[in-house]
Amino acid sequence: MARGNLKIFDSDTHVGPYVNVLEPYMSERDRRVLAEEWGEFKSTGARTDNTTFTRGARKYLRRLGEAEADTSKKGYMAGFIGAQKKSPSSQVDNDPHERIKDMDLEGVDVNLTLPSGWFGTFIGHDDVELETGMISAYHQWMEDYCGVYPKRIGGVILCTSRDIEFSVAQIKKWGKSGWAWGILVYTPPKVPLDHPDIEPIWKAAADHDLAITLHTFTVMPPYAPGGTDNWENLFLQRSASHPWCGMRNVACVVGSGIMDRYSDIRVGCLEAGHSWLPFWMARIDEHARTIPSALPEDLKMLPSEYIKSGRFFQSIEIPEGGELTNMIIDFLGEDILMYASDYPHGESHFPESVDLVMDWTMSDERRSKLMWENACKLYARADVT
Repeated sequence: MARGNLKIFDSDTHVGPYVNVLEPYMSERDRRVLAEEWGEFKSTGARTDNTTFTRGARKYLRRLGEAEADTSKKGYMAGFIGAQKKSPSSQVDNDPHERIKDMDLEGVDVNLTLPSGWFGTFIGHDDVELETGMISAYHQWMEDYCGVYPKRIGGVILCTSRDIEFSVAQIKKWGKSGWAWGILVYTPPKVPLDHPDIEPIWKAAADHDLAITLHTFTVMPPYAPGGTDNWENLFLQRSASHPWCGMRNVACVVGSGIMDRYSDIRVGCLEAGHSWLPFWMARIDEHARTIPSALPEDLKMLPSEYIKSGRFFQSIEIPEGGELTNMIIDFLGEDILMYASDYPHGESHFPESVDLVMDWTMSDERRSKLMWENACKLYARADVT
């Protein structure tokens, strides 16, 4: 389909960062700890020399219908073949020029980037100093990586509930940087996003006009909810845990009054699908009415009213298709859903993601909001015009 003057904002993409890329930004202490204590968790990519660590990774190696897991299969998300028609550049997580080439190939103008899931390995252990050190290195690297194309690549400030003072300081340090369009809060699996200790992070985000991004997790810390009860099967894990993670996060944030306390703050739910949103709104409204003792006494609106307030946004999952997406927009309005591909991960349909969505039947106004305008509203600090 011809795109005319339509611009494309991919609201959920990923960028490493690999440890070898971050190493120049790391402290001597953190380099030593990884070298001396993390060797057994080190992993090198099949196509590159890029290195990651997978401490805390869960494996789902049982085929449905079989009694036992096939332990001969090794590695993160064993057996996942993805949907891509062409492999992205092997240097996309190292070199912003390579990312831009892929963006141009697919026809994308802007990428919002978040760290890939394996980065959660650093919250799955007791060394909080290593976690904050890696986050600090990530932010310094993002300044350089995104700074080459400031109108096309941006990211989020990473925060950790394990060191609130550090997280607030990082928001204050980077919050007005051109690349910083939102925040992402890491919490250990048993720490809820509504925990009162996290309040200074929400306040700092609001003070700096940064969006709150809620992203789902898979087999690395902090893990998707239900991650231990999918019967060791990746099909069940991927199908169920991503949307459940999104549903839990949305209900928690809108139900805890964060959007009341910070009247301008914007919230985006990413990589969780989108077709569950209408049913979930009705369900959490019902329980807001019938279990009011589980919510703050001063909550001003029903959960669905926050979602339809103009300050909540949800990224789409392309496989849910045009017919279903149009149904959701018909029900919720045109100001919530955003285009997203999950590039460069295997779930993306690179380099055909944009073309697939452009082939969906919808009005030009609806398409413009889906592909560009709604993401611009969520990531309002992005200077992409």
